[in-house]
Amino acid sequence: MSPKLSIGVLRSRRDARLKELAGIGPVLEGSLATIGVRCGNPNCRCARGQRHISHILKREVRGKTQSLYVPVDLAEEARRWAEEYRRARRILHEISELNRAILRAHVGTRRAKARNRAAAERAAAR
Repeated sequence: MSPKLSIGVLRSRRDARLKELAGIGPVLEGSLATIGVRCGNPNCRCARGQRHISHILKREVRGKTQSLYVPVDLAEEARRWAEEYRRARRILHEISELNRAILRAHVGTRRAKARNRAAAERAAAR
């Protein structure tokens, strides 16, 4: 964030990100992984090395990885939800950074106004 941007510009950028955030669809925290599994049937192809495809959703909770089975028919939908979650986090981070810049700009503007006011009073007193 450039400190040279005006508060109005920063606010308009933030408002644009808020509108973008409103367009976020369903979200799902985690990453979808595709893994190969064996079913246990000794006559199945997976017993010879051609494993079945399975999907799991992985996420970290308090330092431990949690896995959740995702049915094949929901795998693509779960992938989109996870992508939306990452997109929402990115947008929230951008909004937070814009708000920080607005706070910094506001403090700088107030200080500049106070300096200008003091200088004008000194000049008027002479």
